[in-house]
Amino acid sequence: HLVTNHHVVNYCNITQVNYFGKTGKAKVVAYDRINDLALLETDITPKDKFDISTQDAKLLDDIYVAGYPFGKAVSSSVKVTKGVVSALAGLENNYALVQIDAAIQPGNSGGPIMNQKGNVVGVAVANYGKKSGVESFNFGIKSSILRVFLKSNKINLIPPKKREMKKKELGKLITDATIYLDCWMTGKEIKRLISQNQKSQKAFYSKFIN
Repeated sequence: HLVTNHHVVNYCNITQVNYFGKTGKAKVVAYDRINDLALLETDITPKDKFDISTQDAKLLDDIYVAGYPFGKAVSSSVKVTKGVVSALAGLENNYALVQIDAAIQPGNSGGPIMNQKGNVVGVAVANYGKKSGVESFNFGIKSSILRVFLKSNKINLIPPKKREMKKKELGKLITDATIYLDCWMTGKEIKRLISQNQKSQKAFYSKFIN
């Protein structure tokens, strides 16, 4: 099972999984439109997985964000940014979110936000800073919200790690447990969403669109 944002897989005709040279399809088995979460199922088994923290991140906690900013336009390697928890609520006092100062770009959506133990404390969901000319003003869905979503869909969760990981260990976990998703859509659907881009969080890269 995989977790991502609902807006990442919404409107996709096919959701493709890319992992260490293997490709496969993923099926959406559940989603939460309000909290922007989606649960996917695939036949590709990763080398490792992330455990989910039983406690939400605290103010000034160190965090890491993994993902594929700008898709494969930069490279196919997973990328990581580091920061701290800068607020315990999101835009308009949304307490389902946590604010972080680690950089998030289009393509980071649905990626893990983890602590030094390698436990997920959030799911990257939005970047509001660049819209208003402010850097590092980003949000993630809290781990408590994620746990409720998964348990409601009968996903068994094991206890999170208790020991802080060395950077080498954390880097290997991130590499082995983060998966790249492709959203395949019809050209007609892409153009329709671009024309309504104020209503959609989905990222598009104009050089690929005629």
